[in-house]
Amino acid sequence: MGLAAVFVFFAGMVRGYSGFGFAIIAALCLSFIYSPLESIAIALTLDLLSSLCLLRGIKRELNKRLLALLTLGMLGAIPVSLMFISQVSAHQLKMMIAGASLVAGTLIMLNLKICWLNQRYALLAGAVSGFSMTTASAGGPPLVLYLLNLSLSASEVRATAIVFFIFSSLASLMGLLSVDAISTQSIQFSLLLFPAAVIGNMVGKKLFSKYPDPSPRKTIAPILVMLALLIILF
Repeated sequence: MGLAAVFVFFAGMVRGYSGFGFAIIAALCLSFIYSPLESIAIALTLDLLSSLCLLRGIKRELNKRLLALLTLGMLGAIPVSLMFISQVSAHQLKMMIAGASLVAGTLIMLNLKICWLNQRYALLAGAVSGFSMTTASAGGPPLVLYLLNLSLSASEVRATAIVFFIFSSLASLMGLLSVDAISTQSIQFSLLLFPAAVIGNMVGKKLFSKYPDPSPRKTIAPILVMLALLIILF
């Protein structure tokens, strides 16, 4: 319980600072002590609850049109992701979480810019993120890669990501519960870890107010790569 709280605090701090990364970092860390599906359930529940704490003061920075398109794409991908998750083993799921994190972290660090990837592809980006969120709690990296290719400010990226992941985490949890992929016990256990996530969020928000232009290349990307390698190698 103590180690899980430390992991959740760390993930919350990253999320509070950058606006994303909580679910995948929490799932990666928690997979060292819990099963992949339990880790996903805990990460998604805490992602949803902690995101609500970040809503204050972001309305003006929110890109509503982009958010709507991303959400539509995400909802369309949920049924496909539920079918997929029922076909893979726990070990395969764990390796998939690590693999997705390693690839995404590497691509973010490389700072690849795809000139044709604009807001017309928001539906596709939302679908990829939604699929990754449900199957591996890894919806953040695909969305980050997409948003970094758009002409958005850091505050706009952060605000849009926060609200999108509220919708995405809620939809993924409801879908996983509907097919009995996760238990209500895992969700209840998440409530015990919630204070650690909130404190982490508060620390992250303080850091954002002091250093308001977070670069994913220097923050979330190295963390994703390091955690993914630890899981794959050990």
